Formats: sequence, C-alpha cells, structure tokens
Amino acid sequence: MTPQTTDPIEFCPAAACASAVVRLEGCVDQLSRLQEASGLSPQLMQALETARDDLILSAESARDRLSGVEAVSSAGAMAQLLAAIRDIRAGDKPHAVRAKDLEAKAVRFLSMAGLYDARVCQALSGSRLGGRVYAPVREDAVRERASNEA
Repeated sequence: MTPQTTDPIEFCPAAACASAVVRLEGCVDQLSRLQEASGLSPQLMQALETARDDLILSAESARDRLSGVEAVSSAGAMAQLLAAIRDIRAGDKPHAVRAKDLEAKAVRFLSMAGLYDARVCQALSGSRLGGRVYAPVREDAVRERASNEA
C-alpha cells in the first residue's frame, strides 16, 4: 500500500524546493541579525559572514532547482509564481529568464488542473505575464503519452 499524504510539501517537488528556500532565507536573516549585535569578536563576525554567504548561495541554488522541477500541487505552482515575481523584481537578465521558466511551469500545472484562465490573469497582472505561455495539453493526449511510455 502506498502511503498517502495531504501535505503538499511532502509530495510536490516545487513546494519542497520553495520550503528549502524559505528555511535558508530564514537562516540568512538570523545570521544578519547576529552580525548586527555589538561586542562580537572579529573572528566570530568573519565566521558569521562566511556562513551567511554560503546560505545565500544555497538559497540561490534552491531557487534554481525550483525553476527546474514540475509542480504537482497548487501550493507548488503558487510557490513558482511567487518566485517568478521575486525574480522579475531583481531586474537582471538571468533572473528574468528564470522567472519565465517558473511562470511556464506554474501555468502548465494550473492549466492542466483547470485552474488557469488567461483573460483573468492578464486583467489582474496588467501585463503579458498573465498571458498563456502555451496551449493547454488535452487530457486524452496526456493519457496517450502515458500509455506510450508504459
């Protein structure tokens, strides 16, 4: 018997990556607060800075993983959309490319789940970001692809 869970983080790769990003960013924030404390030795300050830099790199790596996995839950798709918003705000080309990947993966899941309406998304966002990135996949095509793979 296969164990079942209702926790989206346990079965959705996108939600799991987003959870890792949140945990890492929380640690970065805690280390930043420690660095602001007065009276710490220079060696400890350097160690905190090194640990903080490592965590920032790990969080960025987790964000890259988030753009590379498929969402299999609404929570994962929403995490990808939120990460896309963050990347767009960063304003540089690599983040913009990653934002497009994140959006496409989230839209793919939401479209297949029947939770995506391009007109509504465009009206809410006021930009092309809400536009359809691809044509939705027909359910019979998905079933046919699955049967061909088996």
